[in-house]
Amino acid sequence: MTRHFIIDCDTAEDDIMSLFALIKNGISVEALTIVEGNISYEQEINNALWALEFIGKDVKVYPGSDRPLVKPFRSVEEVHGKGGIGDEIVRPSKFKPESKKAMDAIVELADRYAGELEFLAISPLTNLALAYLKDKSIVDKIKKVWVMGGTAWGRGNITPVAEYNIWVDPDAAKIIFNAGFDITMVPWDVIVNYPIDDGLWNKIKDMNTKMSQFYIKIYSHYREYSMKNEKIGGTPHPDLITTSIAIDRGIIKKSDKHYVDIENCDCLTRGMTVIDYLDLWKKKANTEVVYEIHFGRFLDLLFDLLKWF
Repeated sequence: MTRHFIIDCDTAEDDIMSLFALIKNGISVEALTIVEGNISYEQEINNALWALEFIGKDVKVYPGSDRPLVKPFRSVEEVHGKGGIGDEIVRPSKFKPESKKAMDAIVELADRYAGELEFLAISPLTNLALAYLKDKSIVDKIKKVWVMGGTAWGRGNITPVAEYNIWVDPDAAKIIFNAGFDITMVPWDVIVNYPIDDGLWNKIKDMNTKMSQFYIKIYSHYREYSMKNEKIGGTPHPDLITTSIAIDRGIIKKSDKHYVDIENCDCLTRGMTVIDYLDLWKKKANTEVVYEIHFGRFLDLLFDLLKWF
C-alpha cells in the first residue's frame, strides 16, 4: 500500500538526505513544504529544488512561512554553513517552487488523502500550525505527525534546555502538541547518542558511489561543527533518524507515551519540551517519545541509501 507524505523542511544537509530516503524507500512524497529555520529562507527553497534536480525527481515545493507565528528567531549558519550544505551556495537550474503557499497545500492534501497522509516535520512547526488554524479538521485527516524536535532530558542545542526546531517557534509547537494529532517525537538528546563516528565516516568515504560522495560533501561542515562545538562523537542525524523511524518503526528500540507540553515563554526555558513522565498532571498522553533506537537497523537504511547510485 502506497504511503503518502508531506515533508516539511528548513532545507540543510540532513533534510536533503531525509527527502532522498523517503523517495528511495517508495514513499509517495506529495509535497515538500519550506519553513523558516536553519539558513536564509530563499536558500532553503533553492536547496530543496537543487536536491530534487540531483536525483531527477519532480516533487512540488511549496514555500511556507518565513518567520515564526509570534517570536523573533535566528538562523544557524554557523552550524550548517551559509548554504546549509557548507558554505557553497547552490541554485536549481530548472525546477521552480509552486505559487501556492504551504499552508494551503497542507489543507488540500489532507483532504485529498484523508486518513492516509503523514506529515514529517523535521523543522519548526509553523506551517502545520498555520494549516491547523485555517482548518482544524486536518487533525482527523492527517494520519500521523513525525516530529524531529525537543529534548527528552532537557539537554538542548540552541539553549541549555531547548532543541532548535521547537525553540524557533514554540507557539506553533504548543498548538500542534495540544491539537490532537497522533505524534511521535524524536528528541535531540536521544539522537546524539547515535553519531556517524570516524570508522563509519571512512567506510562511507570508501564506498565511492555518487551518493556517498554527495553525502561526504554536504555533511563535512556540519560534522566538524558538531564534533567541535556540541561534543558529539561524529556526525549527528536528527532529521534522517526521524525519517528512518517514519519509514520503518522497527528502528525504535524503546519509546513511551506521555503528555508533552511546550514552554512558549520569553524566558530561559523558551522552547523546552515539558514531558510529564510521572503523569502528575493526569492528562491524556499526546505524544510517543522515542528514547532508544536500533542503530544497526538505521545504518542498514543509511547504507542502502548511499548505494542508490
